[in-house]
Amino acid sequence: MKSPAGSWRISKIANEARKTIGSLDPETQEQILIKLESLQTNPFAGDIKKIKGKTDIYRLRVQSFRIYFRLDMATRSIDIVLIDKRGQIKARSIERL
Repeated sequence: MKSPAGSWRISKIANEARKTIGSLDPETQEQILIKLESLQTNPFAGDIKKIKGKTDIYRLRVQSFRIYFRLDMATRSIDIVLIDKRGQIKARSIERL
């Protein structure tokens, strides 16, 4: 996914996150992809929370799904590390990020 110069770009999407997106119904897939595109404009806009205990991991809420991503301020890149339903994400999963 590319974005205009000066803005952010998604440089990596974890395989597990890709599989999760692929397993969803088309409407939910579209909503998640729209949110991923909007991250490239401003990764701090919307329902974003910084994850406690992590220096560079943030969470974006999309309906009942959570998108966990890492920001690299130096290169202005975004790595999507985890996408899952709210109830499926355990603290242990987040600790491993």
